[in-house]
Amino acid sequence: MKRLLLSTLLVTALASAHAGRLEEIHARGVLRVGSTGDYKPFSYRAGANDFIGLDVEQAGELARAMGVKLEIVPTSWPTLMTDFGADKFDIVLSGVSVTAERQQQALFSVSYLRDGKTPITRCENQLRFQTLEQINQPAVRLIVNPGGTNERFARAHAPHAQLTVYPDNVTIFGQIVSGAADLMMTDAIETRLQQRLHPELCAVHPDAPFDTAEKAILLPRDAELKIYVDTWLQQRISSGGLQKSFDRWLDYPWALEPLRQAIDERLLLAEAVARAKWNVQAPIEDLPREAQVIAAAVQQGRTLGLPDAWVAAVFKAQIEASKTVQRELYAKWKAQQAGHFDDAPDLANTIRPQLDRITTQLLRAMADNQATLKDTARLIRPLEAAALSPAAAAQALAPLSAHVVVRF
Repeated sequence: MKRLLLSTLLVTALASAHAGRLEEIHARGVLRVGSTGDYKPFSYRAGANDFIGLDVEQAGELARAMGVKLEIVPTSWPTLMTDFGADKFDIVLSGVSVTAERQQQALFSVSYLRDGKTPITRCENQLRFQTLEQINQPAVRLIVNPGGTNERFARAHAPHAQLTVYPDNVTIFGQIVSGAADLMMTDAIETRLQQRLHPELCAVHPDAPFDTAEKAILLPRDAELKIYVDTWLQQRISSGGLQKSFDRWLDYPWALEPLRQAIDERLLLAEAVARAKWNVQAPIEDLPREAQVIAAAVQQGRTLGLPDAWVAAVFKAQIEASKTVQRELYAKWKAQQAGHFDDAPDLANTIRPQLDRITTQLLRAMADNQATLKDTARLIRPLEAAALSPAAAAQALAPLSAHVVVRF
């Protein structure tokens, strides 16, 4: 009965919107969701058009409930409200904190998480940064990402500390690991996650943050849309679906993302390689060259402590996957009687340097994740699938786990 009532409320809210945002969304057939892509576990940009995370999954569920497609629109914390005011997206789902400043321009859904600001630092420095008084000292090097609640909190509560506003919220924690900064102030949930990704770092009293804040969906000033979203979100909360999603994304193997991205980027070059070969009618398969690539990768892997068999197996599988994509393209171009591609890059001077760069990134990511991988099966399976069929190639770079990835 409760579910029936909630479903009825959803339908009623939708039907009552005459010229509001809900009607616009349905007329467009697309729900545009702003997301920053730099805040694990809520939103992470894993590729040019590839966003993953709890709030990305929530956005997909909401779009399905509305019966429309989902479009993720990239934004950033410094430009979030400006982009919102410019109507670049309908709503924002990105681990957004409810603030009075944001409420001046927008509405918020019901809250789906309570959190607060707390420090994260190198583990040997935990006792140094237990209080705001300890942090608010001229000798303390405090680092934050720009434009959001982290920066505002730091400026308000630690004005005497040496504040660095670092532009990249994805790599900012490496600044603390390297010793370039002493600590960061951020949401407790992020400190818990980042200490798992960086064993050198420890969250400082995440169960007792310095303040509290609610996470919610940022909405336009449209009452009907708020009713719809609130009802949908309350149903997800009461059913336990939100908690299950939250737990899954907290357990997601985030450390593997750089590895997945390197594999993805390398395979995406297959079309450029095929175009370059097509222009000179070169064969797709070049076994001597493939052997050289694998041997060079194995040698480079040794310097990183990687087993030869791991490296050879991964690169052999990736080369086979790339050739599958190239063969499918050759077949299509032959059927189309395609001519010379004027935009084809130079194989030796353009593509191979890119492949060399990606190889280095891939090997480093493998080395960083040896303990997690234990063997190469998780890397090779998607690539072997891609080598079996062109259809599988399109999905070859699904995540290296069974978790959800949303592509747009």
